[in-house]
Amino acid sequence: MQPIHESTHPVAFGRRQLLKGAGLGLAALGAAPILAACGNSASAGSGSLVNLSYQLEWLKITQFSGFFAAENNNYYTKQGLNVTFAAGGPNISASELVAAGRADLGDDDNIVLLQAIDKGLPLVMFAAIFQKTPESCISLASNPILTLQDMVGKTIAIDTAEAAQLIPALKAAGIDPSKVKIIPAGADPTQLVTHQADGYFGFSTSQGVDLQLQGVKIVSVSASDLGFGDYADVLFTTKHNLATKKAELVKFLRATIMGYEYAIANPDAAAKITVDKYGAPGLNIKSETATAHAQIPLISSPKGVLWLDPTTMQQIIDQQFAIKSISRRLTASEVMTTGILEAAYGGKTNLLS
Repeated sequence: MQPIHESTHPVAFGRRQLLKGAGLGLAALGAAPILAACGNSASAGSGSLVNLSYQLEWLKITQFSGFFAAENNNYYTKQGLNVTFAAGGPNISASELVAAGRADLGDDDNIVLLQAIDKGLPLVMFAAIFQKTPESCISLASNPILTLQDMVGKTIAIDTAEAAQLIPALKAAGIDPSKVKIIPAGADPTQLVTHQADGYFGFSTSQGVDLQLQGVKIVSVSASDLGFGDYADVLFTTKHNLATKKAELVKFLRATIMGYEYAIANPDAAAKITVDKYGAPGLNIKSETATAHAQIPLISSPKGVLWLDPTTMQQIIDQQFAIKSISRRLTASEVMTTGILEAAYGGKTNLLS
């Protein structure tokens, strides 16, 4: 087995994952122009296109390849839009920037958005990139963990926030949490390959990809499949924008849907577009291509990409209320709408085919 080296693959997600990614791709973080924006060739003052500003939660990497594919393929301009994307980063809160009117729309962590709405920010979720969270239990193929029951008698490395959700999930499955040894997860999956842990909670699209690229045979199971996951990279806007810019939001989502459909059908090309034209400095094409392939099952949905389901959202809300992550049991109708998705799809489940 090859030794595990510090990864050069940028951490996939924002604040909830920052500590976990402390050793992963910090050179890319430091080099990235966090506030830089990218747009299509139309000027900001173009009279023929409507301007929309989008605040990304994180750096310009392959998890956002659907946006870049949509821009590269002129899907936005064909919808009459000029969209600019501002990169996020560790000190940027997309939810706060959109709420303050600094951007028209953006994406953020599902739980962060629930907490923001719980605190009174007038935000509405309307789509989600990841149907299943990339946060996964990663284990060696020689000692696989595929279910919660498989964790009994084993050591699981997981950060505090995720452990607060794992423990109730174990109890709900009839498993005594004391039968599972839980230890703090380090910044990279060294604990797994050195056998300090049997399971390591990290992102299958970053830590998992990095292990595989180094020749380590692993299996990974999304926290969603273990019963305590959520959506990831949830698209949102303000209630005011939803009321006054609905037509533009529908056009934006329609083009973005086509962008992610393209990324699923052409993962190698989507990764290359991201690295060559839009991505943060220092991206590794091999890692980004592997990520493009790894995220396909996580962003795909029978109803169509970017879908957001009220029943699933209510389950997430209830889980967060149970562990006191939010102060009250919100309802799905308070925090999200399916109206933009339904209008963008127009009764279809695929727009490119």
